[in-house]
Amino acid sequence: MSKKRVTGIRDIARLAGVSTATVSRVLNGNTSVDEALAEKVMHTAESLGYRPSPAARYMRSKTSGLLGIVVPKLSLAYFSSIVNGAIDKADEYGQMVVVGTVEGKSSTEKEFLIKLSNYMIDGLIYCPVAAGPFLEELEILRHLPLVIAGRRRVIQGMPHVSTNDEKAGYLATRYLLNLGRKYIGFFAGFWEKPPFPDYPSMIASIDTPLSGSFSTLDRLRGYRGALLEEGEKIQEALLIFCGFDAESGYVSSREIVGRLTDLDALIVPNCFVARGVYRFCQEQGIRIPEDISLISLDDSSTGELLATPTTAVVHDMYRVGVEAVERLNQVILGEEAQDKLIDVKLEIRQSTVQKTFT
Repeated sequence: MSKKRVTGIRDIARLAGVSTATVSRVLNGNTSVDEALAEKVMHTAESLGYRPSPAARYMRSKTSGLLGIVVPKLSLAYFSSIVNGAIDKADEYGQMVVVGTVEGKSSTEKEFLIKLSNYMIDGLIYCPVAAGPFLEELEILRHLPLVIAGRRRVIQGMPHVSTNDEKAGYLATRYLLNLGRKYIGFFAGFWEKPPFPDYPSMIASIDTPLSGSFSTLDRLRGYRGALLEEGEKIQEALLIFCGFDAESGYVSSREIVGRLTDLDALIVPNCFVARGVYRFCQEQGIRIPEDISLISLDDSSTGELLATPTTAVVHDMYRVGVEAVERLNQVILGEEAQDKLIDVKLEIRQSTVQKTFT
């Protein structure tokens, strides 16, 4: 079987009756070529189904039409929604998106970013696992057009697109307080080992520049804000470090309940952690929502599918992806790109109920 021949500029030149240099100038957008002749060349190229190679495109315009996006874990809807939004918006620009997932590990993240630097990408959308100090080691991010997605303040001077995590923490806490819940446990989610030796250190970091580098800290600030409205302070006994999966939710529930402190509500990072909470509470005969009301700070629509549909804060992560691509193209073109903070809302379901006093 003969191999299909790929059309090149020599074929276009032969059929159009012009030199290859003329074809090259036309395809490169050089306006010095006579308009009628240029139109003839373009018509011939289209009739032959000519498609320039990515390498040729890069040589002409120094752009590849490829954008990179790196997320901690693609299996979480929080991040897959960002990717979907980015892909759809990039398509409007005639671009494609190369997606990388690092499974929540900063070491894998660093290796992937270095590897990605060998590809001809025009820019990068970065949803980081690691904190600011790690990023300073990667000089590749200093010259590559870059947008940070999902966090508020990671690299100074770079545009950030995120949802309002402080408001998310506030809404969840405020609603539980309105239900008469006074002892609200807060699950502080981190991908890896928490960057704090203890809970007082984490509380102290809320008002430092580090806060915006972790969505958990912004959420904790909102939690504190709602408590302060009631004249209350954060209680260390109601804080617990956790991850972002169901097993972490189970283990953290066991630990915080085992402290034997008053507890009538929980705020967890996402619905996967909530699943672990449900399993532990079911084993121990703890009723949700009567004994403990529960709110997830991230609703991936799975909250409706849990044994008890879970009250959650809804983040429009699809829009984060769309806005990130919009800003990345502004950076690529050398235009000024502003930060974008996207609003959130509370979706009330059956995992929360007014506290009854007997």
